[in-house]
Amino acid sequence: MSHQIRERDVRGVEVQPDFTLVGDDMVIGSTQWLDADGRLQERFQVLTLRDGKIVDMQGCTTLRQAERFARRKSG
Repeated sequence: MSHQIRERDVRGVEVQPDFTLVGDDMVIGSTQWLDADGRLQERFQVLTLRDGKIVDMQGCTTLRQAERFARRKSG
C-alpha cells in the first residue's frame, strides 16, 4: 500500500498497514490513514494465498466483516 501511494505521488498521507495471519493460506490486512479532512479512514482486505501468491482479495469495511468472510471461505 505504501508503495502504491509513493507511485501516485500522494503527499501528506501517512498509511499504516497491518497484516494478521488467520489460517494457513489466509491473511487479513488492515490499512489506516487520515483523509484530507483529518478523519481516520480504515479498510480491511481478506487475502487468499496459494504458493506464496495472492490469488483472491476481498475488500471489507469492518474487521468483523473481514473475519466473518475469512471464516466462511476457510470453512
